[in-house]
Amino acid sequence: MKTVDDYIANSSESTQPIISHLRSLINRTSPEIRENIKWNAPSFELNGKIICNIMAFKKHVNFMFHQGKQLDDAKNLLENIGEKSNMKGIKQITKVSDLPADKVLIEYIQKAIEISKRQ
Repeated sequence: MKTVDDYIANSSESTQPIISHLRSLINRTSPEIRENIKWNAPSFELNGKIICNIMAFKKHVNFMFHQGKQLDDAKNLLENIGEKSNMKGIKQITKVSDLPADKVLIEYIQKAIEISKRQ
């Protein structure tokens, strides 16, 4: 099975720093989160429930929260990922500086963890 390290190594040069940054934030936010590869992309899980995913394309990255529609999106950062999906995320990230401040992302990750614990 591929690992997140393999995924990063096989991603485009321009997306590698974005994936690495997001991964680092997720792991900093909750050391209990386990990394996995689901749907051929990094998945971050807690107690067997997916919290968030990272999907890299040639020139951009999408960062998605599995239960995103339940997140309080006070900063209006998240877009729907498909009409029938419960996922919401930040799409078309082309460089680390496109991301919200680390503090903001950590808050969103913490909220997503809280939602997963209630389900």
